[in-house]
Amino acid sequence: MYFRVAQVPADGTYPRHRHRWGEFVYAFSGVMEVEVKGRYYLIPPQYGLWLPPDVEHRGLNRQEACHCSLYVVPELVQKLPQEVCALTVDPLLRALLDELRVRPPYSPQTPEQQRLLQVVLDRLAVAESTG
Repeated sequence: MYFRVAQVPADGTYPRHRHRWGEFVYAFSGVMEVEVKGRYYLIPPQYGLWLPPDVEHRGLNRQEACHCSLYVVPELVQKLPQEVCALTVDPLLRALLDELRVRPPYSPQTPEQQRLLQVVLDRLAVAESTG
């Protein structure tokens, strides 16, 4: 797993792309927008967006935003949804993501950081989803 935090300016975009790993996108502030197959998903702070491996997508935001992405290798996505969906971010998951935002793991990750990322993955696996 790999965790990344980014501060993006208003009208920022990520070009259309796909990757072999799954991605969970979460906005700490602002609202991220992700387009998948012509469908636009808005990501306010109470939700995150799960993108299974190999899903073509592009990101954009109309206002400044601080967001993160958790990239998950295909071998670890079995317990996560097989379709693009919004996942509810409960208070525990929010606290874990905040901890990672303040002290992001670096490569190589310590055993403590790996366990924290695993707990985030466990919370995503039980998060309530919406299409």
